Amino acid sequence: MNEVRFSRQVKEVKFGEWVLDPKRQCISDGDTTRELEPLLFRLLCYLIINNEQIITRQDLVDDVWNQNFVDDNAINRAMSELRKILKSDKQRGIVVKTHYRKGYSFFLEPQIIYHPDQPSNTSPESNPDRTITNPLDAITREIPEQPKAQRGKRLSWLLAGAAVLGAVTLASLDVVQFNLDYANKDESVLQTLDQPIKESVLSWVQGRYTLLNLSPNDAMVAYSFIQRDTDYYSLVVKSLKSGHERRLGEQGVNYYPVGWSADSSTIYYRIVDGDKCQVWQLSADFVSGNQFLFDCKLNSMTGGGINQDRLVYAKSGYRNRDELSALTNRDLLTGEEFQITSPNLNSYGDRFLAYVPEKEIILFERRQYDINELYMTDPDGGNQVKLHESQSRIWTLNYDDKSGQLVWFDNSKNIVYSFSLDEQRLVKAQKLMTEQSYANYETLNSRELLMTSYPFVMDIYTLDIQDKVLSPQIKSIREDAAAIEVPNGYVFLTRIGHLYRINFKANDGQVSALGLPDADYKTIRYNRAADELLIHYANKIEVYTLDGLTLKLAKPVNGTIVSVEYWSESEISYTVVDETKVNSKAYVLSSLDEKVRELPTQSTLWLDKINDTMLVTLSSNDILSAFDLRTGEVIHNLELPPAKYKHSVTILNGHIYHSDGESIHKIDFATESIIEPIYTVDDAKFVIDRVRSSDSGSLIVDMIEVVENQLLKVSLLETDTAI
Repeated sequence: MNEVRFSRQVKEVKFGEWVLDPKRQCISDGDTTRELEPLLFRLLCYLIINNEQIITRQDLVDDVWNQNFVDDNAINRAMSELRKILKSDKQRGIVVKTHYRKGYSFFLEPQIIYHPDQPSNTSPESNPDRTITNPLDAITREIPEQPKAQRGKRLSWLLAGAAVLGAVTLASLDVVQFNLDYANKDESVLQTLDQPIKESVLSWVQGRYTLLNLSPNDAMVAYSFIQRDTDYYSLVVKSLKSGHERRLGEQGVNYYPVGWSADSSTIYYRIVDGDKCQVWQLSADFVSGNQFLFDCKLNSMTGGGINQDRLVYAKSGYRNRDELSALTNRDLLTGEEFQITSPNLNSYGDRFLAYVPEKEIILFERRQYDINELYMTDPDGGNQVKLHESQSRIWTLNYDDKSGQLVWFDNSKNIVYSFSLDEQRLVKAQKLMTEQSYANYETLNSRELLMTSYPFVMDIYTLDIQDKVLSPQIKSIREDAAAIEVPNGYVFLTRIGHLYRINFKANDGQVSALGLPDADYKTIRYNRAADELLIHYANKIEVYTLDGLTLKLAKPVNGTIVSVEYWSESEISYTVVDETKVNSKAYVLSSLDEKVRELPTQSTLWLDKINDTMLVTLSSNDILSAFDLRTGEVIHNLELPPAKYKHSVTILNGHIYHSDGESIHKIDFATESIIEPIYTVDDAKFVIDRVRSSDSGSLIVDMIEVVENQLLKVSLLETDTAI
């Protein structure tokens, strides 16, 4: 290590509230100045320089201690001391992230300030979230079919003065994981008990019920409701003891619950009026305290009070990405707030679930592309612990103080789970004996739940680009999606429980199973030239002949596949988020020899070719880019408008089409306006899930329709085998 060269070339390093002075070997946040011991100084600088990589313990032994062997306790003590020094009244939360059984990484992406005679240009490699120039100017390199894990090359301390790190952005969390290997398996090994139930209707008013939000004292439930023949959601607070309801609403405005104060005396709610969103508070009895709090974004929001004057909520738009949320702790009196979680860019971020006052912990869900994670943390974002991983969403949960268990409902499997905080594992699974499907839910306890019956219908439509006419193609009582046009009909996915079935609809309207077993399929694609059906799993690509379903290719992938497209008649492009959830990469797979080439793009979630010379990509920070494949130059960049639901992009007849969940746009970089709206749905009744191209020249649209449902109470009946 050559910290002397680092000190000579670097004037200061800014990260979070801290400023590091390498020459004096001290840090300052403006109020507090702390000197660093030589070992801690070297350790901090090493983490800063290698902030985009996971540092293993062996890396620290080799490069920081410069010894053949260092006791684990010595590394633990040094990390603990460094974390203590990096905490102050201004810099709260986590600075160094722990990767379970892998190593460490830096929490913040630092900004290095050089002495005047040193270079200060920004390297695109140092900040993958920024749009880079000429990302394709390097020759694509062929990678092994089964790449082996290799120790990452660290930036040499000799070159540290030339390593330029990007502007300050939050990276990810310091996570403590214990007993997680066991916890990840217990959903499959835990015995599931069949449980008879009794349903009772809590409200007979006809309409649509959604966004159930139970008060911490379990006495009231808030929800949004659209009465039949109206178009806007009102806010309802219902007493579970008396059944009395209070409503708040007005024509033209949507009201949605956000959460409750810890003492259940106040309800926090959102008002959405066109493109305007505001958060308000109101006393639970609707008598007093109706007060504006702050402006918000249109994306959904969950939150809860942690004391009388503080609200923790899921704030969308983290790292300028519409679909990414992070938990934020806000002082409702001063308006000051600070972020307490930092999800990876390549994820959907965090949702507030519950606050447990007696333990002073916040529970939240982190939604990755391939898994859903349950975390707990304190109100400052410290002591973050990953509790559990689930293939299904954890929409809400309750804490039962008598048993010390978390209780939630898996609405894809109709199973009530109980999770012991002390044992860090699932301890009970009760499957509801019903064919009913449920959407929103709140768990009163392990034997009583508040539910809404399933209010969504997913069908498949086609949009005529010329006439702007939307026509239904596949409608059934089940959820149908991901249709592709094939000779004589469509192949599509139908949800069967928590799995999907591949079906075929002939032009005469007859629907039949294609013949492959039900599985957790993600998407499907069709190659007309080779009559091939491509199937996209979370971490595998398979290619079959459509006629006969003969398997031609099976390609396992390390990481999670986000998107797949046919690059050409014999090549498949796909994007992958690696196992660290930090980096996303793009590859091209040859279906002829199964060789894989990595494309030198950054943070790419989707890509496809407009023609033989132009490539279009969608990045994880919602930027649409067009590249010249001959030169590798960026021709166009477009920051997409905020999504109303989620972004979906496709190429049809040499043109780009984009959906934000509410509208479909044609994107043409050659026109002055660039973005041309071509179709908009009634957002009170429909949501656009995804758009795809077809050989017939129409767009295929997966559409979610909201229909009337019921507010229910579901009681689990006593049985001889029930626990």
